[in-house]
Amino acid sequence: MPIIQENKRTMARLSILLHAVMTFVQAISLPSREFPGKSVLHLSKYAEDPLSECLRPKLSANAIFKTPGQSGFLEDTIRYTTVSSPSYRAVVKTASEQDIANSIGCASRTNTSFLATSQRHGLSMTLASISNGLDIDITYLKQIQVDAYKNVMTIGGGVNFQEVVDVLYAKGKEISTGTCYCVGFMGATLGGGVGRLSGLHGVILDSLLSARIMLPNTVVEASKEKSPDLFWGIRGSGFNYGVVLNATFRIYDQVPQGLHLNADFKFPISQVKSYFEKLAEVSKSLPAQLSVLTYFNFDPGFNETVITSNAVYAGSEREGRRAVQFLVDQAPIQQNISMIPWNKLLQSSAFGATGPRICERGRRRTQRGVGVKQIDPDTYATLARMFREMQRQYPATIRSIVQVQLLPTQAVRAVPDDATAFPWRSHIAHVILSFEYTDASTDDDVTGYPRRMRDALVHTAGTNGLEIYVGYSHGDETLEQLYSKKKLPRLAVLKKTIDPSGLFNAYHPVPTAYP
Repeated sequence: MPIIQENKRTMARLSILLHAVMTFVQAISLPSREFPGKSVLHLSKYAEDPLSECLRPKLSANAIFKTPGQSGFLEDTIRYTTVSSPSYRAVVKTASEQDIANSIGCASRTNTSFLATSQRHGLSMTLASISNGLDIDITYLKQIQVDAYKNVMTIGGGVNFQEVVDVLYAKGKEISTGTCYCVGFMGATLGGGVGRLSGLHGVILDSLLSARIMLPNTVVEASKEKSPDLFWGIRGSGFNYGVVLNATFRIYDQVPQGLHLNADFKFPISQVKSYFEKLAEVSKSLPAQLSVLTYFNFDPGFNETVITSNAVYAGSEREGRRAVQFLVDQAPIQQNISMIPWNKLLQSSAFGATGPRICERGRRRTQRGVGVKQIDPDTYATLARMFREMQRQYPATIRSIVQVQLLPTQAVRAVPDDATAFPWRSHIAHVILSFEYTDASTDDDVTGYPRRMRDALVHTAGTNGLEIYVGYSHGDETLEQLYSKKKLPRLAVLKKTIDPSGLFNAYHPVPTAYP
C-alpha cells in the first residue's frame, strides 16, 4: 500500500508538471507561416540578446538591424582589411540621428563595445578591441550641400572623398583630400587629412569651420565660437569624443578648368639611390602646387620590383611640365604625362594603380607609417633592398607596396601649431609601409620586416624618434608618437570632460589624465 500511494503521488506531480509545460508552450507559441492555423514553438524572444532587446524597439522604421547569419550581415560589416578587425554580434544600419543616439545608448547600457562606421577603411590594430560589439553604420549620412557663392560646403558623416570631389568639381570648387578615393572624408579629417593640395589649402581639418557631434549624452555644435575646446580637439583626435553627424568646410575656387598635370613614371629599382638623391634636393623647395608620390611595387609587366612615381601639379601644363622635368631627366623606363580633370585624378594616378582594386575589401592588409622631416637617400636604398628581400622570401606578399608621400607644406605650416590638436605640421613626407598577403603564415608580426623597415626610416627621419600621422598608424605606437607630448595634456582634459567612461575608445584612445 505505501508503494502504491507513493506512485500515485509521483504521477500527480508529473501530471501537474506536464500541464505547466503545456501551458507555457501554448503561451509562447506563434502562428506558423509554413502551416497556417497551427502554432510553432518560438523560444528566441525569451533568449533575446540584451542589446537586441534594448535597441530593436527603439529603431526607426527605415533602420535595419542584423545579426550574424542573416543575409547581408557580412557585406554590411566587412572592412578594408581582415587583420585585427572588430567582431560584431549585430550591425544597425541607421536611418536617423535618433537611431544613432539609441544605438549608443543601448550599447552603453548593455556594456557593449561599439564602432560608428561608414567606409570601414581604418587599419589600426586597436579596432580589435571591439569584441562581440555593435557596428553602428552611419552611411545614410550622405548629404553634400555647396554654397558656391559663400565658398562653404556641408557634408554628412558618411561620405567619401570621391563623392565630395565629384560634387565640388561640378561647382568649380576644390578642397584638400587624401589620395585614396574610397576613404571616408570625415574619418580622415578627424585625424588630420594629408594630401596633394596641402600646399595650397593645408590639411583637410584646416578647412573645417564647424561640426555637429553626437557626444555620449547630447548633440553639440563645435566651432571657434561654440565649444572651442572641443573644436580644437576634434581637429587631430576627433574620433575620441563622439560621432560627427555633419560638418561645414571652407572650399576654394578650383585651378583653371579644374585640370591637373598628372605625370606617371617607372624606374628600375637599381636607380633607387640616385632617384632619392634628386627627390631630397627637390623637397627643399617643393612648389605649393606639386606633390610627388613614390612607390616600391612589383610590376608584372617587367616581372620585377620597380619604382613608380606619380607627380601631380595643380596648375597649367606648362608650369607642371617644368616642375616634373627632374623626373623626366632620370631616364624612366615608362612614362605618361597628361592633363586630368580633378574629379578623375584619384582613380587615374600612378598608371591607374589607385583605381578600384586598391579599395577592394576583405583582404589581409596591415600598414605602418613614419613621418619624416628629411629624406636620406641611403635609407631608401636600404628600404628597397629589404622590401625586395621580403618579397623573395615570402612570395605571398607580392602585392605589398612602400609609399613615400612628398607633399607640399606651405599652407600647413601657415597655421599656428597650437591652433589645432594636429601635431605634425613640420613633416615634409609620410612613408607608408603597406603589406598585403594571403594568410597568417606571412603575418608581418611573424616576418618582422615591417618593423625593421620602420626602424630604419625613423633613424634618419630628422624627428624626435617615431612621429606618425594617426591615419597611417599600425596600432603599436605610443601616445606620444601619435599625438605628441605637447598636445596630450589638453587632449586628456578634454577626454575626461566629454567621454570619461571611454565609450569612444576603439581607435587610438587618449587617456583621461596625462602624464
